[in-house]
Amino acid sequence: MLFPIFVVVTLAEIYVLVSVGQAIGGLSTVLLVVVTAFIGSSLLRQQGWSTMAKAQQSMSEGRTPAIEMMEGVVILVSGILLLTPGFLTDALGLLGLMPWSRSYFINHFLEKNAERVFKQRNSVFINRASSSEKKSNKDDTIEGEFWEDK
Repeated sequence: MLFPIFVVVTLAEIYVLVSVGQAIGGLSTVLLVVVTAFIGSSLLRQQGWSTMAKAQQSMSEGRTPAIEMMEGVVILVSGILLLTPGFLTDALGLLGLMPWSRSYFINHFLEKNAERVFKQRNSVFINRASSSEKKSNKDDTIEGEFWEDK
């Protein structure tokens, strides 16, 4: 499934580069690709540091930085797309660096995959406390065993 995507994207990039090159000239096309790479790299650096700061803030507040880690993955993929020469990959990479579109990508991914993750029934928890040991106090430690079936 991945190979046809690479072939189609590569052919589309070549077509767009040739079309733009015919419209504005070869040197101007190369300069435009280089300029978009510089703009993308500065945005990549800025958004990367911003996401790192948000992750550190979450950890200092005692929360797991799950969303920030997912944002980091989107930023990483966006950086890879920006390093790939071409206008289509640059456009997708720049979209991944915009906070509003990045949150859209993450929400879309979670909507598609959350059900698959949370419906897996391959983990088991057994509580071996006797009925005399069970208390209603929330501060008590619960002894038990946990394992995941693979």
